[in-house]
Amino acid sequence: MKLVDLFDCFLIDLDGVVYIGDSAVPGSVEAITYLLNNDKTVIFLTNNPRHNISEYSQKLKKIGIEGVSLNIITSATALASHIKDSFSDLKNKKAYVIGSEALKKEIELTGLNFVSGDEAKKADFVIFGGHPEFHYEEMKIATLAIANGAHFFATNRDMVYPTIEGHIPATGAMLASIEAASGKKAVSAGKPENMMFDIADSFHDYDKDKIVIIGDHLDTDIRGGKNAGISTILILSDPNIEDELKQSEIKPDYVIYDLRDLQKDISEIEKL
Repeated sequence: MKLVDLFDCFLIDLDGVVYIGDSAVPGSVEAITYLLNNDKTVIFLTNNPRHNISEYSQKLKKIGIEGVSLNIITSATALASHIKDSFSDLKNKKAYVIGSEALKKEIELTGLNFVSGDEAKKADFVIFGGHPEFHYEEMKIATLAIANGAHFFATNRDMVYPTIEGHIPATGAMLASIEAASGKKAVSAGKPENMMFDIADSFHDYDKDKIVIIGDHLDTDIRGGKNAGISTILILSDPNIEDELKQSEIKPDYVIYDLRDLQKDISEIEKL
């Protein structure tokens, strides 16, 4: 039996698994096309809050993967959904939102009113997502708002982000500055937390033993899958991941080199 035959629902990370930058990871397009053509459910989960679902759908289309716009869950969409479900009367609440336009548009749909400058220091919510222009003034305002009692949320805790240059600082690295300054820890929406997995559950009705998450990070993808009670597959796309795997207490169920290995016989796959 092939590894692919064990599961009916595949939760797949994007960055580093399906593509790096604007280029597809070798074999990823063919592997995902096979899944879609063989009645497998594919749900993409990304902690990256910089783009909206439509933009991710277009990016996937450019590399040859189409028809999956309804099966993409971002940390931004998960966070917006959580806030909307957890708080009432949001139209009378103020939010200081740090992050991309995609994040801001998702949060805007909750009904929260955006504030900035001095008014933001008394915001009811501080919502953080990493972005390239993050600067000290944003850190300062967020810290003051949290000290004044604002609810503190973040899209994710990913410390680095894979690019063709190598791994660069991501949301978690920037978020750490606000958490250190405020002395408060943000509630995070991204993997390994349950918010994205809960939304994914609404897309299917499979038993947990038929669901698997595939990712390239132990502390987000694999830990998240373990927390959700589903099977996990680690992709060895990072040259340092094998050493990290040896030292980590987090162990995936299977280890593969890229998505093409889903077609291998189970006896050929490293199982931990």
